[in-house]
Amino acid sequence: MIAVGAGDLQRMKPEGQRDAVAERVAQNDAFFRDGNERIHDAAASMQVEESALLPFLCECAQVDCTTVVQLTSSEYEAVRRDPTHFINAAGHVVNAQGWARVVEERDRYTIVEKIGDAADVAVELDPRGGVAG
Repeated sequence: MIAVGAGDLQRMKPEGQRDAVAERVAQNDAFFRDGNERIHDAAASMQVEESALLPFLCECAQVDCTTVVQLTSSEYEAVRRDPTHFINAAGHVVNAQGWARVVEERDRYTIVEKIGDAADVAVELDPRGGVAG
């Protein structure tokens, strides 16, 4: 049996066509990110203390994930600087099925980066209109 990774799949598909799994992964993550944007905005409008831990949804690709991770507002903003970066609970990167990689492990959460087609979709769906950098 030969193992095939996301990068291999990226090279095997017809040019200009996105991988369906990568699109679904990025869409699921973006759905949770949209909810977290509302949480972040609500905390800002209530002038929650900067050091307060806020409850954010795990932005993994598992549709029915209900795991809550805690970040400060500034920690969340640091992740959001790059539209391909998402917050996950520890170990949840596996739900991306090879379309994400761990950028950094923290005590309370993991930062993952979408790659390939999933990164392209994540940038397109970024509610802030971000550009990967």
